[in-house]
Amino acid sequence: MVKVIKSLNNNIVLAETEKNKEVIIFGTGIGFKKKKGDLVNASLAKKTFYPEKSIQASQLLEQISAEVLTVTEEIIVFGEELLKRKLNQSILFSLSDHLQFAINRDQNKNYEDNPLQWEIPTLYNEEYKVGKGALKIIENRLGHILPKIEASFIALHFVNAQIDGHSLGDTMEIMKVIKKIIKIIQRLFDINLDKTTINYSRFITHLRYFIARHKMNKSYAMDMDKSFREIIQEKYKKSYNCCLVIKEMLENEYNWGISNDEIIYLTIHIERIVRENK
Repeated sequence: MVKVIKSLNNNIVLAETEKNKEVIIFGTGIGFKKKKGDLVNASLAKKTFYPEKSIQASQLLEQISAEVLTVTEEIIVFGEELLKRKLNQSILFSLSDHLQFAINRDQNKNYEDNPLQWEIPTLYNEEYKVGKGALKIIENRLGHILPKIEASFIALHFVNAQIDGHSLGDTMEIMKVIKKIIKIIQRLFDINLDKTTINYSRFITHLRYFIARHKMNKSYAMDMDKSFREIIQEKYKKSYNCCLVIKEMLENEYNWGISNDEIIYLTIHIERIVRENK
């Protein structure tokens, strides 16, 4: 059971758990006639969202309408279905805050530029599809036609929600590193990678977690068989040499220590996407 702090509408409740943590609960009729102090059975919720420790949900929600929260929850469900994965629960708070701001900005016709907006559709193709779908949901539910640039902003929220413990700023930094790695691959192999393939999407996901680990100073816990490592080095020489160039860039620019096993796994991914493009 959770204790109601505020009923936002018939289907959304801001509540407090037994451990005094704020939580937002979505469920049909779950907020009907509920007032502060009432108890609600959390098991009846369709969806439950917990904020990050640094977020005071009650204060944030003072700036966000119940309609925007409802649409945000619908977009999150849509995104999880398209991406086929569960997202960090805190996305409700960051995304609804962004959407409320975007709608207010749209009413004033005051649009903001995103310096990485042209990179997002190619680096994060699936998340960008979520962003485009979100714009349609917002138009259908709220009547606001937001500029296409917002699809890129929304996509970044979904990228960020797939990596625990990262801020949107961290996600932007990860994106910049990925861009540098892609440039090295395309230059050395003299190709333009097809950004719409499954293998490319898998490669970007691999890079995302690879970079996130190093940003968080987490070691790669894998003891690869030496003979397997030698086979990969010999069989995929050009991809392996490409990885050595990437390794040198990461060590020089970011002071990251890249293990031999990480290089081998990166080699396999690069070999796969290069073969696909040739």
